[in-house]
Amino acid sequence: MAKHGNYTLEKVTFPSHGEDVVGVLYHPRGEGPFPTVVVLGPYSFQKEQAPTQYATRLADEGFLALAFDPRTVGESGGMPRRLENPKMKNEDVVSALDYMLAREDVDPKRTFLLGVCQGGPEMLDVASYDDRVKAVVSVTGYYRDRETDLFMIAAGVTENPFDATTAPSTKQLEALLAARLERARDAKARYDANGEIVYKPLVSPDLGNPKAGSDAGLPGPLVWSWYGPWTLRGWENRYAIMSDLDHFEYTTAPGVAKLRKPALIIHSDSCMNPAAAKRHYDSIPTPDKKLIWENGTSHFQYYDQPDVVDRTVGHASDWFRQHMA
Repeated sequence: MAKHGNYTLEKVTFPSHGEDVVGVLYHPRGEGPFPTVVVLGPYSFQKEQAPTQYATRLADEGFLALAFDPRTVGESGGMPRRLENPKMKNEDVVSALDYMLAREDVDPKRTFLLGVCQGGPEMLDVASYDDRVKAVVSVTGYYRDRETDLFMIAAGVTENPFDATTAPSTKQLEALLAARLERARDAKARYDANGEIVYKPLVSPDLGNPKAGSDAGLPGPLVWSWYGPWTLRGWENRYAIMSDLDHFEYTTAPGVAKLRKPALIIHSDSCMNPAAAKRHYDSIPTPDKKLIWENGTSHFQYYDQPDVVDRTVGHASDWFRQHMA
């Protein structure tokens, strides 16, 4: 890894579907045009979290790296606030590429994507249909298929969702998911009728009732262990519950199964639903793909633990360099 701090910052704003998206561009030392990386973070992220950890290190490695707040979040525009819509985030990534490729300091032949957690498979999805992307990296992905969605629901009603002996049955989890979607439909109807936005906590350390689930968007102590400290630093701990309609409707499986770009997947047996990561990787049709499996590295260590992020950015930058035109 390059020495840390070899970059300068530029606050930027670009349009996306009628709203202003705000980001921070990390410039490497030297003269451009530079290879560029757009970074997308986990569910509910703001740019100051995992995206900044990756963007700063990518800039140390010589890449012009962009971290941004998606619409409805942080400094970016958009209503209702805290709407968690993965399709909108994908649209914002495309808008970010539009903005970056119009800059004189960007080399259009060396354009890359990197995503963390939910942002990982979303970036694989975007790369499947945006021909400007030359290669893509997915880190500790929240791979969006039915099994992983049920895993997330289970995290709200059991201490260890990884333990199949204590987790609720699939039938119970399906019922909890159905109840959550019904709650979201009711919230969407109220919004459409009178503009009312119904919010619930995004994260909570409490386990829900096994028969009723949890009110939180990302429930349970496992998720709270990382997100909890951010609630003390001004991170907005709420989400518009009608988001669940968009969130659970979206799946990354079809796009990934059509991906022809060079793709690197970095995951671990201690990350979210390892089986889904392997299924997504196996479905990628291009032979130019690579899976780095790191047993023992936990999901949230990939977000911001310095040595883990250093190592991961090293893998990612090597991958991007191998695929520079």
